[in-house]
Amino acid sequence: MATPIETRPAPARIPDGLLNDFSARWTGLAVSWGHRSATVGTIGPAGTSSDVVADLLVRHFGMRVRLFTTFDDVLAAVTAGAVDLALVPSAYHGITGFHWHPGLRLLAYFQHATPEYGIVCRSPEQQPDPAADTLTVASMWEVRDLFAELAPAALAERTVHWLDAESTQHAARLVAEGACDLGITNTPGVESNRLSWIAKRPGAEIVWSVFENIDACRSGDGQKDSL
Repeated sequence: MATPIETRPAPARIPDGLLNDFSARWTGLAVSWGHRSATVGTIGPAGTSSDVVADLLVRHFGMRVRLFTTFDDVLAAVTAGAVDLALVPSAYHGITGFHWHPGLRLLAYFQHATPEYGIVCRSPEQQPDPAADTLTVASMWEVRDLFAELAPAALAERTVHWLDAESTQHAARLVAEGACDLGITNTPGVESNRLSWIAKRPGAEIVWSVFENIDACRSGDGQKDSL
């Protein structure tokens, strides 16, 4: 008796509508951005993951970048027409505010990995007191969970007091200034502040969204603040 030939389902295929939409958006944007020096707003300071990814738009499309302290500031700037575009990572907990804002539209989206992230201290000689029961750790809210994922056993058992940071670079600066025992930051934060890794992990694959002011899009003449 012949053995039945094993059949396998055909590989999944990206729906034409989704593929065509993605391709059309980027083809149109490449042409549009190539003919004007658009300004994209995102969170700073220099060296944040958002700034690193924004640099791709600068290099590939000739854009300018304006960095803000918070994403609330970015939202206010793009809705006011002070910048042409807003670059927001999917990992940002408040991205819903951009999606649902009546004055904005999602213009484009793409995938790109962040730099490496991890736990840092000021230097190998300035690690937390091994006799202390508590730690003060500077971090953005979005990446706090990395502490539990990466902390060595000797640190994981301690009580953590969180020091809120506005960005990865702010967290790194707080560590460098001695305002906390440890911080969670990225590679640019380590390098610019001369910190030392305690534990780290590869960057995360993030979807980055680009939003545009609807009125500026229709008129083609959004106000721009100088960098």
